[in-house]
Order: sequence, then structure tokens, then C-alpha cells
Amino acid sequence: MATKRTTKKTNDAPIGCLLGLFIIILLSGLILFNKDRIEQTLKNTRVRDLFNPKPPVQDIKTEPVQPPAQIKEPSPENQKPQSEIENNSTPTKITQDTQKTQDTQPVQKPSTPSSSQPQSTSQNGPKTIVPTATKPEKVPQQPQTVERSLYFMKLAEDGSLVRTKVTRTIKVSESPLLDVIQNLLSGPTDLEKKRGLISVIPPGSKILSATVKDGVAYLNFNDAFQFNSYGMEGYTAQLKQLVWTATEFSTVQAVQILIENKNSVYLGGEGVRIDKPLTRESF
Repeated sequence: MATKRTTKKTNDAPIGCLLGLFIIILLSGLILFNKDRIEQTLKNTRVRDLFNPKPPVQDIKTEPVQPPAQIKEPSPENQKPQSEIENNSTPTKITQDTQKTQDTQPVQKPSTPSSSQPQSTSQNGPKTIVPTATKPEKVPQQPQTVERSLYFMKLAEDGSLVRTKVTRTIKVSESPLLDVIQNLLSGPTDLEKKRGLISVIPPGSKILSATVKDGVAYLNFNDAFQFNSYGMEGYTAQLKQLVWTATEFSTVQAVQILIENKNSVYLGGEGVRIDKPLTRESF
């Protein structure tokens, strides 16, 4: 009876093994076939994080990097002569840290001296001062001048006075008309006198002001201007000198004579009328 039971158990063993292998193969196939779906399910349920916990992240504090200490060069007073260095029997060793410091030390560019300060060079000897170049002095500009026309009189053979034009070089200013009238009152030059030119404007005459408005030049004279020793012809001639000289300016068409800021009717008592502006056609 015992012999039959042993034989039956022996026959069932191979069948059980084959069945287990079949089940394993079947499960493996199912897992391989549904691999993507299983991985997506594990990701959604975060089951994998339970078996593979991540290490805690530690805060890493970064310390500021200090710049390497600059090596100060020894001053000329503390430097030893070359002979003492050669006689020293213990050679100095450069450590690796010192060499790294020298390699990382930034190279300082020599500062360029400004042009406004003198330069000095010293190499264990007396200082040599190089003077800077001085700026050239400005040459003063000569005042500008302009050619102006003036009118004087010349005595003809028949005794009449003839109007004569001359050219003068006058400095440029803000009141050119006043400058021209003052030159006219100063009379002819020595060279012009040799040509027989004279001025019949009374001596002592002075121009007090000269303005131009609406083409009319208002010439204001002192009281000496109204006394002429040449009579009626002299009054006419002195007015011709002024009118022709003033109307040489393009902005002047007529001349109004004033005596001490007053508008007189006649020049020299009952001479020529000067109560209205005079033009070249008035004579």
C-alpha cells in the first residue's frame, strides 16, 4: 500500500513543474505585452517613488571667493644689493601657493601721465623733470578796415568850389556813419591838401550824434556848424560835403541837419533852408 502512494507522487511532479513553467511564461508574456501600460500606471500612481526614495537636497552655501593677496614689491630701501643675495647660502624656495598667487594676480597697466603735468622718471637715481610743451600765444588780430568815400571841395580857376571825391581807409565799428562824418570834419590829409583839396565846413564843428531811420540820416551838430565865413556859397558847399558823403551808404537817401538837437529853418541866419531832409537833387 505504501508503494502505490510513492509512485503516484513521483508521476505528479513533472506535470506540476510544467504547469508552473507555463504559468510563468504566460505571466511574462502578459507583462511584456502590457509593459507601456504598466509603466504609465506606475508613474501616475507614484508607486515607484515608494521603492526608490530621492535623497534630500542639501542647501549648499557658496562662500565669496576672496581675491588673492597682492604681493607688495619691496621698496628700494629694503632691497638688498645683488652681492648679498649671491653670498646668501640658503636659497629661497617658492611654494606652490605663492606661485599660484603670482599667476592669478592681475597685471596692472602703467598709468600714462597726463599732458598737463610734467613727467618724472626715476631709476635709483636723481629725478629728471621733463617740462610740458607750452601753448603758443595767440596773435592779436588786426582790426578790420573798410574803404569809405568822402567829399571835399577844390577851388577852381574861376573861383568856384568843385566837389571832389576821395577814399579813406576807416576801421570797422558799430557806428560807421558817425566814423565817416568825424573823418570828414577832420579835414583833408597832407597828401590831399597837395592836390588842392579843402573843407568849407566851419572850424570847431563837431558831430554830436548820427542815426538813420527810414532812409533818413539825422546828423546832429554843435552850434559852431552854422557859422561859415565863405557866405552863401560856403553854406551850400558844406551841406554838399555832408549830403554826398552820407548818401554813399546804401541805407541813406536823405540827410536831416540838426543844430544842438533842434531843427532849424535856415543855416546861418537867412542862408540855405535845412528844415527838411536834403538829397543830392536839392542842390
